[in-house]
Amino acid sequence: MSSPASVPVSPDTLADFFSGRHITAYCVADVAAIGAPAGRHPRDLLPCCRTIIIFGVVMPDRFFSGTEREQSEETNAIKHALESTTYALRDLLERWGSRSVAIVPFHHLVVEDGILRGRLSLKHCAADAGFGTLGDNGLLIHPRYGNRLALAAVLTDEVIGPFPTSDGTAACTHCNRCVTACKAGAIHDGVVTQTLCRNLTDYVPTLFRPLAWRLMRGRYSARLITVLLNTAVSCVEIRGTCTACMTACPYFKIPER
Repeated sequence: MSSPASVPVSPDTLADFFSGRHITAYCVADVAAIGAPAGRHPRDLLPCCRTIIIFGVVMPDRFFSGTEREQSEETNAIKHALESTTYALRDLLERWGSRSVAIVPFHHLVVEDGILRGRLSLKHCAADAGFGTLGDNGLLIHPRYGNRLALAAVLTDEVIGPFPTSDGTAACTHCNRCVTACKAGAIHDGVVTQTLCRNLTDYVPTLFRPLAWRLMRGRYSARLITVLLNTAVSCVEIRGTCTACMTACPYFKIPER
């Protein structure tokens, strides 16, 4: 069976796709602009990658101010929206003859050096692509949507010119509000200590944390945890997360336009 003929992907094509899914924040970048280290670069997941398409879903007020149940519902709704859009875009590109890989949150996880990471750091890729800048709390700051974007991406071997151009810049003011707001004391000098952050510790009972952190640092046990996490992640319901460092940030409030 012959492979489908390649169809050039234009800015208008992607704009129509994202508009149909109510995605207003996205960018396309040449993979050469991504400065991720070896092992966490787009080409480690797709060796023939030429372009990275990054997009975000805006986290609504209910995600931050609702009850724990409401926050959990919003978290899982955002996860579903990112996954469905990412896989739909990957499938569309592949139907047009492009090799593509979907990158969604909570997937492609890896435990290295005692730290749980995504196989690809979406926020660092987004910053390299000019989609925003990184704050002291480790979050991406978008010029329009502040720190409220939940990110996903698609890698492709299709050559697509970088777009859209940035509509401004927004940089961390180093005001230390996130440092003060974090009751766990996880943020210091622009670095977030993961094993103190509630978004990890809330999933590990206090009694088992010393053992868990030790297993994450082990050479072989870390590999086992990586396998278990990636196996379980698709069927685990995500609870509401701690957002103290986000809501304290000057870029939390989205400006009206």
